[in-house]
Amino acid sequence: MRLGLVAERLLDWVALASGRVPTPILDALPGAIIARALMAATRCGIFDALAGGDLPAEGIATLCATDPAATAKLLNLLVAQRYLRRTGGRYALTPSARRWLLRDSPQSIRDYLLFNESQWAWLGRTGTFLQTGTPIHFHQEMAPAEWERYQRGMRAIARLTAPEVAQRIPLPPAARRMLDIGGAHGAYSVALCRRHPQLCATILDLPQAVDFAAPLLAEQGMGDRVRHIAGDALTTDLGEARYDLIFMANLVHHFDAATNAALVGRVAHALAPGGICVIQEGIRPGEEATPRQLEACGDLFFALTSEAGLYSFAEMRGWQCAAGLAPLRPKRLLTGPGQGLQMARKIAQKR
Repeated sequence: MRLGLVAERLLDWVALASGRVPTPILDALPGAIIARALMAATRCGIFDALAGGDLPAEGIATLCATDPAATAKLLNLLVAQRYLRRTGGRYALTPSARRWLLRDSPQSIRDYLLFNESQWAWLGRTGTFLQTGTPIHFHQEMAPAEWERYQRGMRAIARLTAPEVAQRIPLPPAARRMLDIGGAHGAYSVALCRRHPQLCATILDLPQAVDFAAPLLAEQGMGDRVRHIAGDALTTDLGEARYDLIFMANLVHHFDAATNAALVGRVAHALAPGGICVIQEGIRPGEEATPRQLEACGDLFFALTSEAGLYSFAEMRGWQCAAGLAPLRPKRLLTGPGQGLQMARKIAQKR
């Protein structure tokens, strides 16, 4: 999957083919304008204002307490981006906006767009990162309000992939105990426990994450089947031969390779014989001449905001092999472009 310029008229095709279009300008400015407009529209409630039916710009501005003239400008951009349609001076939601942007939609990513305002600020420090190589380490910087937006935003995107992830993990039939490392909001644990009624999950995450994720998990009504414990993935005792499934989603990009190798070693120690270790992550671009765009974006972003960026399937398999686990064939996710599952099984020792 790739983002890029799309010709809308014959003249556009001719201009692009001629090589005379200054594509860096179009990559830099319109994309930024669209991103800010989408975040502002979400924060101001533009999409939810249209949930009940079409309205003129003035009516939308009244409901959202925004300036009518400025609102009309933003609405027209949202029409151009096909989030809205305009008929006779009235605006209505497209199916895409109804599915992804309404507060009450089961597939809503509204909370992620609200959290994206924090990520926008972090991206402003890309130049400093390029000069110094020093990442942001945003977990240490976030204020309480940002922690809440972070948990809500991560839950919003996790819910999109969680059903597929739960379906594609080859859980042993007798599996009873799951450890979800870094899965504070609980979307993956809930999906797995609902698919496997015999399974119970413990979610280990930082105290700040647990504080703001606990109300989100409570909304799922899982009771004691999915519970939190506060701790640190790198130092908390995981036990020995305790879990049938240990799951880590979007975690290893926060640590360097040596730290991840040590973590997977502790995971292997905590797995019961026959248990499964699952690493879900964005996958680092390969060595091909033109890397996949989304993977290259993720690699830079997580290097900027965490520690090392993304890793390849081969690197993750290497940690699992070094820990004595037997890697399984990697799987790319349909519902998570650029993401995949690297799984491994703990083989029972022969006596």
